Amino acid sequence: MYTTYDVFDDVVQLRDLVGRFFTEAPAVRRNVEYPYVNLRENNDEVMITALLPGVKADTLNIQLVDNSLVLEGEKKSDVQDKPYIRKERVFGRFQKAVRLPYRVDGEKIEAGLKDGILTIKLAKAEEARPKKIEIR
Repeated sequence: MYTTYDVFDDVVQLRDLVGRFFTEAPAVRRNVEYPYVNLRENNDEVMITALLPGVKADTLNIQLVDNSLVLEGEKKSDVQDKPYIRKERVFGRFQKAVRLPYRVDGEKIEAGLKDGILTIKLAKAEEARPKKIEIR
């Protein structure tokens, strides 16, 4: 059973977001909230799901940097020639760093993209897993 971790309670997330606004190129800065992600956990792993409709796996780059998972990629427009009357969908390059609540084992990470949903499973490092304490 997974437990939900609310990343919006993490003050560091806000600091990182504000910091990126002033240091990144405008094309990346415009999409700082994309993609939207959910972060869940159980005793053994942390699982991140990201909504990436229209994004192909070969345009994605996923890296573990310190205690953050960095998602980078590009969502290409499906309409090239015609002007929009209204445009709410986001296209272009994106980058998002997701701060992890625990240390993870960098050798035990699985990622898959299916039906526009990216799923990443990261095994918790041994020191981050719950330990049963024996009472004597």
